[in-house]
Amino acid sequence: MTSPLVTLPLGAAFVALALVSACAVGLIARFAARWPLPPAQRLPSTALRAAVVFAPAVLGALGCAALAFPSPFLGCHCAEHGLHHPHLCALHLAFALPLVAPSAYLLGSWLAFTAPGVLRLARDTIASARWTRAARRLPVVALDGVAVRLADCGARSAFTIGALSPIVVVDRVLWRSLSDEARRAVVHHERAHVERRDGLTLLALRLCIALFPSPAGQRLIEAWRAAAEQCCDRYAAGKLGDPAAVAAALVAVEKIRAQGSRGAALPAHAMGALAGGDLSRRVLALLGADQPRQGAEPVLANDVLATAIVAAGTLLLTFVWPGDEFHHAIETLIGHLIH
Repeated sequence: MTSPLVTLPLGAAFVALALVSACAVGLIARFAARWPLPPAQRLPSTALRAAVVFAPAVLGALGCAALAFPSPFLGCHCAEHGLHHPHLCALHLAFALPLVAPSAYLLGSWLAFTAPGVLRLARDTIASARWTRAARRLPVVALDGVAVRLADCGARSAFTIGALSPIVVVDRVLWRSLSDEARRAVVHHERAHVERRDGLTLLALRLCIALFPSPAGQRLIEAWRAAAEQCCDRYAAGKLGDPAAVAAALVAVEKIRAQGSRGAALPAHAMGALAGGDLSRRVLALLGADQPRQGAEPVLANDVLATAIVAAGTLLLTFVWPGDEFHHAIETLIGHLIH
C-alpha cells in the first residue's frame, strides 16, 4: 500500500511554483512602479489588480495540476516516458518516493517562514470579526434603502466591515457634519463595497501575500484598494447622477477627518470611503468626462469570484495543452537536480 507521504512532492511542487511566481510578480510590480499613472487617469480594473496578487497561487495550482494529471485523456504518461527521472503522477505515486525527503524539508521551511504572517492575519481577522459583531448592535439609520450603523469610532470615518456579511458603519460626528447629498454619496460608495464583497477580497489577498510573500506584496494590495475605491466612487456617481457631488463629498469627509479625528485605528479589514493621499486622483477621475450618468453605474462583481472563474477555465486548458510537454519538462529538470 502506498504511503500518503508520497503526495508531499506534489505539495512541494505547488509551493515552489507559487513562490517563484510571487518573486517574479513582485519584481515586475517594482519595475512598473517607476512609471506612475497621470494624476487624472483611471486605475486598471480591480479584477486585474486582484488577479496579479492571486497569480502565484493560481500558477502554482495550474502547474501542480499539469504535473499530477499529464494528458489525462491520452493514456499513461509514465509508460511512455520510462523511469529515467522521478515521476509526479497521481496514478503512480510510488514513483515519487525519492522526492519525499527534500519535499518535506521544503514544505517545513515554507511553513516556518510564513507562520508569523499567517498568525498575524488570523489575529486581525478575529479582531475584525469581533468588531463586526459589536457593530451589528449599533443604532441603524436607513438612507436610500441602505442600512447604516452609527458609531463613536474616534476616527471621523465611514467604512464597510465584514467578509461574508458586510455592514456599513459611519462615525456619528461625521454623519451629523455632512450634508444630505454628501451622506447619500458616502452611503452609496459604501454600498458598492458591500455589493462587491471587498472585505472578502481583501482577506483573500492578504492570505495570498502571507502564504507566498512577494517583494511588492503590500504595494500590490494598496494598488487594489485604490482601484476598488475608484470603482465605488463611480458607482456612487451613477446613483447620484452627479460625479461632482461625489467628489465634493470626498473633500468634505477629508476635511472633517483632518479637523476632528482622534487618531483611532480602523479594523484591519475595513474598506473606507476616506481618500487620504489619493484624494487628488479620485477627485480628478470623478470629474473626468467619461463618468456614468444616473442609472448607468458600473456592474459590481466580486474579484475573488472573477479570478476563480478565469482560473477554472485555464485549468481545463492546462489538461489539454501543454499538459504532457510541460509535465515532462519539469520532471526532467527535477531529475537533473537530484542526481
